[in-house]
Amino acid sequence: MIDINRYGFSPVGDNRGFGMSAEFPAEYSTKELSKRTWSDFEKLFLKQGVVGDGWWCWCMHHHVSSYSLPENQQPRTRAERAVRNHRQKAELVEKGCAHGILVYAKGEPVGWCQYGPREELPRVDNTQNYRRLALEGGTERLWRITCFVVDKQHRRRGVASVALKAALEAIRKKGGGLVEAYPVSKTDQGSNYMYCGTVKMFEKVGFKTIAPLSTGRTATVVMRRPI
Repeated sequence: MIDINRYGFSPVGDNRGFGMSAEFPAEYSTKELSKRTWSDFEKLFLKQGVVGDGWWCWCMHHHVSSYSLPENQQPRTRAERAVRNHRQKAELVEKGCAHGILVYAKGEPVGWCQYGPREELPRVDNTQNYRRLALEGGTERLWRITCFVVDKQHRRRGVASVALKAALEAIRKKGGGLVEAYPVSKTDQGSNYMYCGTVKMFEKVGFKTIAPLSTGRTATVVMRRPI
């Protein structure tokens, strides 16, 4: 069982060989999120003030189908949300219903990328902008890459790109399909609004823009590529 009280709380094998770029920077290694690596995931996300909104979100947002459902009503404060999301993420990992890649530098977790099948990450299906696109998924299994977290001491060093390539390799090993992402095309609101990654980063690994998703100060698009 995962023990979420290990640290107290306050307010997967190494990946090599993805076809696009098997060579990660020498200082980085990657592992899949699992019960075995849960403590490393916690260690990264408990860095309040270092990992943006990760400390209270725990990458639970995209697991939630709709916030209008009574069971998904959000606590009032971020500190309260942090406790609840931490617990719920642990439960998903325990059940094998949460996927992601941890990036390490000298053995310390410094980055994260969340991925999973559509049924595991249904949030975007219930947004008006996405439904309005009426995108066709075809017969391939649909996977999603939704979130990145990078320790601010390691930003602008390629950590997110390493995590993305490892996530694509993990998806390939699980049978592949069509991979969808929702990166930022422009923003003037800072790095906390770029948790979905950037268009340029996804273009570098073969993704194509399908349609705009959201507009405003932070604009996002839908991008896809087959694996």
